[in-house]
Amino acid sequence: MKRYISFIVMAGMLSITAGCGSDVGKLAKNHSEIVLASIDNKAEAKTTAIEKPDVEKLSNELMNRIIQNTNQNFQVENFNTKEELNKHLQEVASEDLATNITNTYYQEREGSLYLIPTELFPWMNGEEPYELNQLNKFEYQLVQETESDLYGTYTIEINFLYENNHWIIENFKIK
Repeated sequence: MKRYISFIVMAGMLSITAGCGSDVGKLAKNHSEIVLASIDNKAEAKTTAIEKPDVEKLSNELMNRIIQNTNQNFQVENFNTKEELNKHLQEVASEDLATNITNTYYQEREGSLYLIPTELFPWMNGEEPYELNQLNKFEYQLVQETESDLYGTYTIEINFLYENNHWIIENFKIK
């Protein structure tokens, strides 16, 4: 009797899946392709080496993006809003850093963006020695002690983060 019931159950399962056999086959094939692609991507990610950030290039690029051309009234020529400038800065800086910079050095008035005339924060000097410390695979920290006429002697720490397949400046601290 048990054999007879097992046979009926098996026959029933076969008849249920027979009508959608091609769909099940496609589903199995798609699943296999997804699994293989996932394995390939993970293997590729493990073998892809992330190079150290070019800290001098990134630091200079951030400064070049902060310093905007203005007219005699300090109206910014290439951007009309903080949001536009913020997006431009986020190509090399974190969202928080870009927002802090735009809120500190720029204001919107009468539908335009204006630079607030003031001194920029102290920054790294590419001609002076610095340490570059790896915090983990995706983070580095630059530490430099330097001096300027305006700020005297100071230490700057700049944190670099590997995000969305490129390096950005996450934040910095002046001591």
